[in-house]
Amino acid sequence: MVRDKSNLPFEVTYAERPGTKSKTTSLKRLAVLLKPENVDSITSTLRELGLESTVYDVKGSGKEKERVSYGRGAGTADLAYTTRRVVATVVNSDNVNDIIDRMKKALGGGSGAVVMISAVDDLVRL
Repeated sequence: MVRDKSNLPFEVTYAERPGTKSKTTSLKRLAVLLKPENVDSITSTLRELGLESTVYDVKGSGKEKERVSYGRGAGTADLAYTTRRVVATVVNSDNVNDIIDRMKKALGGGSGAVVMISAVDDLVRL
């Protein structure tokens, strides 16, 4: 097992190979799916808590349609997909509810953001 020297607010011990147990039994991965204009409020909230995050650009198709205008405002078109961002971070499972509450306050109401929570089984340092 390899001990991490980063300054995360929780202790992480990486395994040297997949399948060997690392100390991640109490970690959760939060992936927040949101509109591009809300990314700064979420990342600044995570930075205040001492957490790092990764931001992904994603496209999806669903109920909402995105409209774009073209030709000096002459017309509009519906796109086949919507553009969203995913802000992902790993947190201690004891802090999940507190972090989600802070994200709600940062976004305000009606943002349409979705938080996907999954367990972290293993960490391997490459």
